[in-house]
Amino acid sequence: MPEKKTQDYLASFKARQQDLADSSESIDRKLIELSALFEISQTINSSLNLQSILNNVLLVPMGRMMLAKGLILLKKEGKNNFSVETIKGLPNSLHEKEICLTNMPQHPFLISEIKENYDWLNFFRDFKIELLIPLIARTDILGIICFSKKITGKQFTQDEIEFLTSLSNIATTAIENALVFDEIKNVNRRLDHKIQELNTLFDIGKELNLTLDKDKILKLLSYALMGQVTVNSFIITLKENNDFEKSLVKGAQFTQQKGTLCEDLCKKCSFINTPYLRDDKTEFDNYLSDVGVSVVVPMQVQNETRGYIFLGEKVTKQAYSESDLEFLQTLGNVAIISLENARLFEETLEKQKLEEEMAMASNIQMRLLPKIMPEIPGLEIHGLNVPSKHVGGDYFDIIKINDKNIGVCVADVSGKGMPASLLMSNLQASLHSLVRENYPLDKLVGRINNVIYNNTDPEKYITFFYGLINLENMNFQYVNAGHNPPYILHADKSIEELSTGGIILGMMPDMPYEIGSCQLLKGDFLIMFTDGVTEAMTPDEEEFEEKRVIEFIKKISNHNSVEQINQDLIKELDDFSAGTPQGDDITILSLRITK
Repeated sequence: MPEKKTQDYLASFKARQQDLADSSESIDRKLIELSALFEISQTINSSLNLQSILNNVLLVPMGRMMLAKGLILLKKEGKNNFSVETIKGLPNSLHEKEICLTNMPQHPFLISEIKENYDWLNFFRDFKIELLIPLIARTDILGIICFSKKITGKQFTQDEIEFLTSLSNIATTAIENALVFDEIKNVNRRLDHKIQELNTLFDIGKELNLTLDKDKILKLLSYALMGQVTVNSFIITLKENNDFEKSLVKGAQFTQQKGTLCEDLCKKCSFINTPYLRDDKTEFDNYLSDVGVSVVVPMQVQNETRGYIFLGEKVTKQAYSESDLEFLQTLGNVAIISLENARLFEETLEKQKLEEEMAMASNIQMRLLPKIMPEIPGLEIHGLNVPSKHVGGDYFDIIKINDKNIGVCVADVSGKGMPASLLMSNLQASLHSLVRENYPLDKLVGRINNVIYNNTDPEKYITFFYGLINLENMNFQYVNAGHNPPYILHADKSIEELSTGGIILGMMPDMPYEIGSCQLLKGDFLIMFTDGVTEAMTPDEEEFEEKRVIEFIKKISNHNSVEQINQDLIKELDDFSAGTPQGDDITILSLRITK
């Protein structure tokens, strides 16, 4: 073989040998990279802990390629917002820092090769970041792996970038799984919290349903606020009649407040229908901040606000969550229903107590009135009492003192209910004990006045008319102590008003009274009555008045019995009032001289 051909052959052989060596080295390197990727894949896919995955994704290439700095950003809610999740070789203050990345390439790139002037480039340049590898999930960027330049100063090779790209593809799936797992954990945590809240509400509801004690309900509500919401400063106000009143205050910041804090709070919060979280953006929020209120919870029954819960900040200093507000709304509405039930129950008890008192007072009143009309020679006499819906203090009596004298009286005790009935009983006992002592009428009434004055409050008083008829000569003496004046219709059709006397009973002690007198003749008619007659009203609030009583008396027929005349007056009052509810008791005592 010629020498030249031999040399060419040897050169060609050496070249082929070198190519084979290079190819073998490349294959070996690829195998090593594949093996490394396989090991990394096993490592990161064996965990669902996000931070563990991100740490491995950074540390493996940083150690392999001699990189000093690295970080991973993950996409947050929002179109282009990314948050720093993992840091190596950079300040910890960068953790959770958010960056808006627009026009981000969806392939690995070097910062030094970017020609455009994006705002976000300065962030990476400031921290000497050179290589960015996007984490692509389907067609969207899930995050970005970022590395600094090599410590050696060498450039990234194409093989290294391909390796990192493969690593990012493996990491993307693992990161997605970890994010899903974290979300499932968060959902479960929220579900556990909701279940705990529901159990709390269920337990509180059971406790609230077992009591109608307002103070106990408020105590249970305060325990729920402190235990479940971790707040120990709050005000609870409830609507009483038409005003909101402070029912429970806890926490020094509220107990130290002076003046009308609760009243002002409720007025300013009247527009709130759902739990309100202060956000310090309005003048109203500034007001809430000044008084230390973080959350306002209206307590509603059938869309009507019947109370408020004003909450200070949590003991933990954490912000109130949406879940907290939902819990507070449900808790408030459950509590206010129980508080309303307690209020209605208390009102029912009060009403029942009042009805029992009214029934007892009515019984006392009826027992004090004559059960039957006495038969008295020379007199036709009849009295009646028509109670109103309230028990009043009307009283009439016919007292046979002896064979020669008979006493008649009509009185009206101030007030209603049991106090009025007891005062009437006091009057009746005093009258019956004194009439047989043969006191002159002015002295008799004076003594009764002192008894009433000494045994009652200043605002209690009695209008009183008492008359004494001598059955032998039909002389009539009387004292009118501030009562509606009775009238006598004489047989000659003249009318006489009986007003002589003095002031009402019980106002002042030792008062003088004057005796009036007149002669009763056959055919004379005397009518005594209480102000329930004169104050009967029409629907237009026009009163019956004395003038109509006089007109009625003038029309009396001698052919009608005294009882019939009384009934006729009652009918005339009914016709006049035309269905207007009776405002006061009506009492009438009438008599006619028959011989």
